[in-house]
Amino acid sequence: MTHTLPSAPLVRARVARAADVVVPQWPLESFIAINPLAAAEAGRFEDAARSAPGVALTRAVGDYVDDFRAQRISDASLRSALLERVPELRAIASQALGSSGISALDVIVAELTRLPAAPDARRDGSPAQSRLDEVMAHWLAAYLDPEPLWPMPGHRLGFFGAWRLMVRHDSRLPRWARRALARIPETPDGALAESLENLAIDDDQIEGALRAELAHLPGWVGHVKWRADHVGDIDLTSYLAVRLATRVALGPTEQSPDELHATVPRDDPFERAAALVKSLELEADPNSVARVLMLHPTDQHAFTWQRAAELEYSRGLIARLGRDDVDESQRPISQVVLCIDPRSEGLRRQLERSPGIDTFGFAGFFAVPMRYTTADGRGSVDSLPALLSPRHAVTEVSVDARDGELRASRLRLRDAVAGGIHRGEAVSAAGFALAETSGWFMGLASLARTFAPSATARLARSVGRVPEAPAVLTVDRAFSLEERTLIAEAAVRMMGMTRFASLVVFGGHASSTTNNLFQSALDCGACGGNPGSPNARAAASIFNDSAVRLGLAAHGIEIPADTWFVAAEHNTVTDRLAVLDQHLVPGSHRDALADFELRSAAASDRLVRERASALPGATARTRLSRVRERADDWAEVYPEWGLAGNAAMIIGPRTLTQGLDLGRRVFLHSYEAACDPDSDGLETILTAPLVVAQWINHQYYFSALNPDTLGAGTKTLHNAIGGIGVLQGQSGDLMRGLPWQSVGLGTALVHEPLRLSVIVEAPRDRIAAIVSRNQVLRSLFENDWISLTARDDRAGEWHRYGHYGWIEIALSEIRTPETTMTTTGERS
Repeated sequence: MTHTLPSAPLVRARVARAADVVVPQWPLESFIAINPLAAAEAGRFEDAARSAPGVALTRAVGDYVDDFRAQRISDASLRSALLERVPELRAIASQALGSSGISALDVIVAELTRLPAAPDARRDGSPAQSRLDEVMAHWLAAYLDPEPLWPMPGHRLGFFGAWRLMVRHDSRLPRWARRALARIPETPDGALAESLENLAIDDDQIEGALRAELAHLPGWVGHVKWRADHVGDIDLTSYLAVRLATRVALGPTEQSPDELHATVPRDDPFERAAALVKSLELEADPNSVARVLMLHPTDQHAFTWQRAAELEYSRGLIARLGRDDVDESQRPISQVVLCIDPRSEGLRRQLERSPGIDTFGFAGFFAVPMRYTTADGRGSVDSLPALLSPRHAVTEVSVDARDGELRASRLRLRDAVAGGIHRGEAVSAAGFALAETSGWFMGLASLARTFAPSATARLARSVGRVPEAPAVLTVDRAFSLEERTLIAEAAVRMMGMTRFASLVVFGGHASSTTNNLFQSALDCGACGGNPGSPNARAAASIFNDSAVRLGLAAHGIEIPADTWFVAAEHNTVTDRLAVLDQHLVPGSHRDALADFELRSAAASDRLVRERASALPGATARTRLSRVRERADDWAEVYPEWGLAGNAAMIIGPRTLTQGLDLGRRVFLHSYEAACDPDSDGLETILTAPLVVAQWINHQYYFSALNPDTLGAGTKTLHNAIGGIGVLQGQSGDLMRGLPWQSVGLGTALVHEPLRLSVIVEAPRDRIAAIVSRNQVLRSLFENDWISLTARDDRAGEWHRYGHYGWIEIALSEIRTPETTMTTTGERS
């Protein structure tokens, strides 16, 4: 057969289509949560493993059966899950089979709970790393590593050009393969086209072949896709050109490994029926039993159990939600707006124990999407959700230019010293000189950091302290008055803030940990894996702007003249809420601010004491200072649990959850339907914060179920590649998710893998209209990636969103379970 080489535009078009299944992977410095199987969201959840060999979508069936026997999953939840997943059962659920009186539904429940668990349909494991994968991983690491021991020659030529220049010297390849690679075309398009021809891949098979190649090294491939969009020095066409050219050069001994096949248990309903009739001593026709069992094949057992576990949690949560109206007879003393992050739930609950403090939940970038640059010029960050692109650049400017320049100079000196030490540790030749000149000092410093981490950290901060220089943000230059007014109005209407205290606090959040490659995973996901304080400062600046307030008044939103907005940062390791930009606070609000700081300090102490009982190596009686010292301990792999345990998102007024201890497991977004008559705010919440919450939920879910493939394995084996990512050991694929220490302890899971239960108080017709016109939401809800429950108002009944519309939840389904899962994975 004669093959015609496709043109360069055609090659790139084929690569682009094949790359639709690739999920971008952000670098560690801005590590954001993402569903590692996001490319499969267009299909049903239970079919996702078809495009991801070796992936576990659920726990083992035996684990669920153990939970059922321990009453952690109730019979009612299991039956509800069956009726939801197998609609055909509803018509015959109560039908008796034989003289024993057992119903059709009872038969399936009996098989799930009383017989030994069926073998799990599992893949044999992830594909073994081939020689080609190993070679590609080494080339990618050499080219992309920002701090290599030796820079890759020809780096300016791009990945393909640098590789083509150096591949003839690659000793990992046989000599004859290197000679063949020296003769390939000079462009990646041409090389890829030639390789496709040499592999005799027909035109209608090209996309499938390219997609199969992209399935190998998914971590590196995901990062290449991200880098192509954000840096531009490498793309997937270049990657595939190198990979396929190397495959051709290695010859028939290096072919694509056979796809792994699922180990599917035998599913003979008649055999299953006979075993069930015998085990339960039923007086029923085995053929009738078999016809019922046909409705629920064995490969569906794990998915039904998973749904039962989720219903057990969500039913208990919904049963606790309130119906009270807001008491607005008294003006609050202060109001605090925190991120929707589950860790903020604990702080909100503790703050509200102080009379006169109201709290709200809002996406942590506070509706101010921006690229932020500090006054000292130490670089910029995109502080906004990954769904958005930055169009506004906000810069921090020192109030006093001289003080600002002095601070910047001192910071540059400190960074230079730190960078020199880091470089000396990384570069082999410099390491000897560093050891000779400062080895004794570094040894003492290491001892101090190990045995007195907190004191050492305080000393280091004292020695390297650079005086703060009061600064402001150039928000008014970055955003027009109309844009600032729209931002403020959207925030007020989305939160349902109908009254204002004299002091309103916007609290962004961040996590301060030492020697933690995944620190950005503990920062604000809505801020692109960065601290949320710059956005909080920008939001406060917008709301304090008199021109913005005039614009809001014209739209019916009156902010009292005595209301002042301040920014703060919630450190999720220490749980301290530090007020920022205090030089901007007028004298009239100094006393109110001092009072708030006392109250927040007390709330912080209570929350730290609460969290201590769940942290490894701590108890409820551990000194607060010792718990907070975990932030400074470079040997501490459990500084905090992050978002472990996240299981639900509630969108509605605070009265739904006020006074409830939700165990720091729930995303809380404030919303009042009465303040959002056109539903624009609700649509924004459902299409942005909800999607981010779903990314976080699925990242934890799959990292817990697949710690070595979709997670990052254990921290003890991590090897960092600059700021790109981590390897397990010295080579191989980039790890794609969270380390085991974020989801487990020892050999036990701490994070309970539950798909996100979304609970909304808003008119259901509005919700349905929003879902119907947003394909992303339709895919998530209708393909069972997450679930949706809603009621129209405080007096309404709860309904679950199904494939064919809303289904009213029976009263028997809404009850408080006897057992609930805590953040630590233990049940009480």
